[in-house]
Amino acid sequence: MKLFKRAFAAIGGVLLIHGLLLLTGGYSVPNMDVPMHLFGGFAMGLLALAIHHSVASKHHTSHSPIWYHYLFVIGFAMLIGIAWEFHEYVLDQTINIWYNLPQSQLSLSDTMKDFLNDWIGASVAFFLFKKSL
Repeated sequence: MKLFKRAFAAIGGVLLIHGLLLLTGGYSVPNMDVPMHLFGGFAMGLLALAIHHSVASKHHTSHSPIWYHYLFVIGFAMLIGIAWEFHEYVLDQTINIWYNLPQSQLSLSDTMKDFLNDWIGASVAFFLFKKSL
């Protein structure tokens, strides 16, 4: 339960900062999305750890190798990261065009950098909190 509280607090923090950046135009600062993807990956890594811990304790999979747990956490965080990038793409192709707002996805390399930052954030969460498994 403690892991879920920590994960939801981190997610709430990321969403709060995201909202503030949207309202204040903070995303116009170059590379502002880098720490946001790092923190987002970290928060999703915490949520994945909480889910995995809950399932592993019920099904006694804690004896599995560490790479199994790592792949679950990274896979979960990356799935959320892919969904977020798809969300940005849809906004860029609709609302941002309609209201002449700046684009979220500047290039394919920007998207790949975002995925890398998501992975780094989730990896940090895993290695900091893996003892809870």
